Amino acid sequence: MSAQATGNQPEGNDRDEQLAPTTVSSSFRLLWPLVVGLGFGRAGLIVASYGSYNSTDEGIFTDGAMLVALCVLAVFFVIITVGKVTIKKRATNLIMRAGIALEALTLAGLAALDLTGNGDPALQFALSSLCTLVSSVTIYYWLRRARGTGTIVAAVFVFSALILSEVEIYLCSLLPCAAGNFVAAALVLVQYPCMLWARHRTQPHDIVSASQSSDYFGFTKTMIQSKQFLAATAIGIGFLSIVIGLLRGYPDGQPIAFAPVTRAAYGLLTVGISGAIIALVLGKRQRVLTVGIFIVMELLACLALIAYAAFPDMLDIGAVFTTTLNALMVAFTWYIIIAFMSYGWRDPYYYAIAGWLVWLGCRAVARVALMEFYNVSANDVLMNAMMGALIVVSTQVVLVQFLNIARREAREHEDQAARQESVLVKIMGLDEHESLADVRQASMKHNAEEMGKQFLLSEREMEVLALYALGYTQKRVAEELYITPGTAHAHIKRIYAKTGLHSRQEILDYMQQYTS
Repeated sequence: MSAQATGNQPEGNDRDEQLAPTTVSSSFRLLWPLVVGLGFGRAGLIVASYGSYNSTDEGIFTDGAMLVALCVLAVFFVIITVGKVTIKKRATNLIMRAGIALEALTLAGLAALDLTGNGDPALQFALSSLCTLVSSVTIYYWLRRARGTGTIVAAVFVFSALILSEVEIYLCSLLPCAAGNFVAAALVLVQYPCMLWARHRTQPHDIVSASQSSDYFGFTKTMIQSKQFLAATAIGIGFLSIVIGLLRGYPDGQPIAFAPVTRAAYGLLTVGISGAIIALVLGKRQRVLTVGIFIVMELLACLALIAYAAFPDMLDIGAVFTTTLNALMVAFTWYIIIAFMSYGWRDPYYYAIAGWLVWLGCRAVARVALMEFYNVSANDVLMNAMMGALIVVSTQVVLVQFLNIARREAREHEDQAARQESVLVKIMGLDEHESLADVRQASMKHNAEEMGKQFLLSEREMEVLALYALGYTQKRVAEELYITPGTAHAHIKRIYAKTGLHSRQEILDYMQQYTS
């Protein structure tokens, strides 16, 4: 670890950086190393600590183990926050390799316990907690590799990985418990070749894909209102996560067992919705992953509540919607974490752990609290009312913020000088360099775009030009754009060749005279 910030630069080599830009539609295969790695990493966690979703979860062995893992992750979160630590590439790779090995070993250990008939709950809980922790670390690695990308690439990546993991988890659910754990352990080890595979492919941030202006990746390119929306989204996720925690153990905190039909229905529903989201995003449908995804998740929460009330003797019907909601929240949180990693100035692991603390922390605390609360007051009507109220709150927090975004955009130029930062934005590490420097950067970006139109510069050359004109060194330009210094140097040489200018000062003089 190093306390010196070096920029959130994705892993890659010079060969990767020099590859020509690629479109998502023609190069989806380039994402496969990451999709397979993330999918198998997540599946190992679900098979070990969630019982392959033969029920909504494994109770204390799921959410209790998650709380233990979150406590450990919170320690690292504090270290990264207080020390402003940046984890180097070498350390990241070592952590990942260790995480894969431990994830596979814990799965094998759980399988051995089942084969030997050793039902020691303490040992099982310890292995489940360790698997939850190290699986989280492997998931972070794959999300970290995707930072700096755009809307379409990020969405295709996370929802494809979710689909792949759901297929594996379902197949493991058909096997005896020990066999399922062994199969999952073997597939977890596939992450090793995926790491090597990914290093020799075009990196996600090099795949050309537009970011919609009304999407998280579009928001991150604007000013303070975008950061406020990301903060509001975190609050909305927190409230909805509490609902998920309560729904998964409805009504008394105990897991809800699936029948074969409802288990298959959950898997098909999750894969179907995920596939539809990918298709809509590839079709460039606006707000699929902002308003749309929240509406779908809140609808699933409402359907789960209705099903629980309508079929009190067949709770697995409601559990179909509950577990689908939980799975979609997984992919959506991954997506948001990538957006935070791409924009924030802190180390990527800061945002990954923060996402876990909000999403899984709220869910786990709600679930454990339900177990205790229901023993004191077994009131199903009150429980339904509480969950309904939380669904409404999560909806209002996010959708009202969307209205605020629209209003701010209408008066953007009037409000730029009066923008203020919220405490939550600062905590989330999205506040650095938020001042008049942002206005200057936006102005320079505009000037670079004007020059780009005049001299037929590529989009990447315009990005390099804007940073170079701001006074950034070639090394700093490379760090900001996730490219090597050699690539930055090559872009600057081409800019000089196309414009006929010969120095940074000549570029600034030209901008002042010929751009507005």
